[in-house]
Amino acid sequence: MIINYLNVLRFSSLISLVLLLGVLGCSKSSDPPTLYFNSLNAGGVGLGIVSPKTVPSNATIIGVLSSNIDPASATTSNIKLFRLFDSTYVDMTTTVSGNTITLLPKNDLGNGIYYELTFTGIRSTDGLQLTYLWRAFTTIGSFGPPGLVAYWNFENNTYDQQGNYTVNSVNDLNYAISFRKSLGQCAVFNGTSTIIQVANGDSLVSTNDFSLSFWAKANSQYQIDSAGNPKGQLVLGVADYKGFEFEIAADYSSCKMVGSYALPDGITVSEDLSFAGDGKTGANGGLPGWTYCADLTTTGGVPGLLKDKWAFITCTFNSASKIGTLYINGVMMKQQDFNQWPIGDPARNITGMKYGGSTPGQVNIFAMGFFHSTGSTAYSGTSWGNYYSPYANHFRGWLDEVRIFHSSLTGIEVEQMYTLTKP
Repeated sequence: MIINYLNVLRFSSLISLVLLLGVLGCSKSSDPPTLYFNSLNAGGVGLGIVSPKTVPSNATIIGVLSSNIDPASATTSNIKLFRLFDSTYVDMTTTVSGNTITLLPKNDLGNGIYYELTFTGIRSTDGLQLTYLWRAFTTIGSFGPPGLVAYWNFENNTYDQQGNYTVNSVNDLNYAISFRKSLGQCAVFNGTSTIIQVANGDSLVSTNDFSLSFWAKANSQYQIDSAGNPKGQLVLGVADYKGFEFEIAADYSSCKMVGSYALPDGITVSEDLSFAGDGKTGANGGLPGWTYCADLTTTGGVPGLLKDKWAFITCTFNSASKIGTLYINGVMMKQQDFNQWPIGDPARNITGMKYGGSTPGQVNIFAMGFFHSTGSTAYSGTSWGNYYSPYANHFRGWLDEVRIFHSSLTGIEVEQMYTLTKP
């Protein structure tokens, strides 16, 4: 009797287990099937729960789902790529082919930038739905906004880190530890002969939108002209006023970027984006287009920013607005609007920046340490503009993180670049 009772218990338990499995099986099979990603990558780098930091700046984002996609659901309304540092949604082209979604950003994503990618309400052609998916990634490299075409970080070499430009020659250049450990080394210029010369500098200038940024510490010692007076610092440039150049006055009271700008008829006009820190604008400060000038008269003026100190200098030009802006240490110091030039002035019709040609005596070489190449004959009759003169206005000091963009950096981008690299 005991044996029969145990058998009954075992049989009852078995029946209960079968019923339970049946209930669980029915419950699982009754759940509606969902749409999901088989794979999702940006520039070949997988986007998973752990956010990667090696996505290339020119990445195309490709997602392969479990079923064919309804193209009407895969639009920029429900697929968004968000750039965190300036709270901007990236413009993208979205295409669907079968079960594959391809997202192509319309502009370069930049370097060292954090992005968030979201998919909302994606449907398949057979009625399945992906309600929501969030992924994040950071583009490779140190922070640099989109549009970067050339970058020199001087890590014991003069290579363009973007790989677009080739150095022709280097003369009397040395290296030193930069102002911030994370930046590694910087370039040292002796103020008499140091120069770096880069081929095809004209292509750096010929662009609608333009930005130049660099860290520099100008050394005021031993910068003496033929009369024994302090001499100016011609930091870098392409064919001076025929391309662009940046210079610091001998007494550090001002600085400026000279640029060559394109007009509709194909010729060029040269204009200065100069800054004296006196707060003067409009006709009171010079040209009518001067719409803003920071007043540094009670804080040490321009010398307080540039003389024997590391400074982050950025110059931008936006072709759509025709506005040029100069920043020092992430703060806007000077702005000019070509729309405000006098009626009839050709500068009102500027369309972008443009290399102005190799005459008189100029060469399409980008020089760092001087405002034109050693092969230029322009200003050869002067002591300050002839590279071979012992009294020429060579740059004396330290230079680092030289970047050129074919885009007009925003104030937020400039501030972010300064914040992430400042001492």
